Amino acid sequence: MIKEWNLAPYPGDQAPPHVHHRSDEAFYVLDGQLEVLIGEARQTLRTGGLAFVPAGTVHTFANLGPGKCRVLVVMTPEIDGLITALHLHSPESGEDSGAVWARYNSSVAAV
Repeated sequence: MIKEWNLAPYPGDQAPPHVHHRSDEAFYVLDGQLEVLIGEARQTLRTGGLAFVPAGTVHTFANLGPGKCRVLVVMTPEIDGLITALHLHSPESGEDSGAVWARYNSSVAAV
C-alpha cells in the first residue's frame, strides 16, 4: 500500500520507536524534511529522500519543522491496520495498547 501523509511539525518523534516484526516499510519525502530513526542511526531526509526499514528493525520518524512535510509511505496492509487501530484505540476500551501492537505483529521498542 502507498499512503500520503501530511505531517505537521511536532516536538519529537511522531510515533514511539517501534518494530514491525514481519513487515517492511519505506518513507519517500515529497516536500519538506523528515527525520527518521532506523536502528540506532538518525538521518534527515529532504525532498526526494528515501528510507527503507526492513522488518524487525526499530524505527520512528519526526517532522521537526519548520513547515509541513509530505511523505509517501509504502507499507503492508498489516501496518496500515495497526495505524488505523491505534488511532481508534481508547484506554476506556479496556484493551492494553501493547495488545493492539501485538495483534499486528508489531511492538513498541525499549530504548
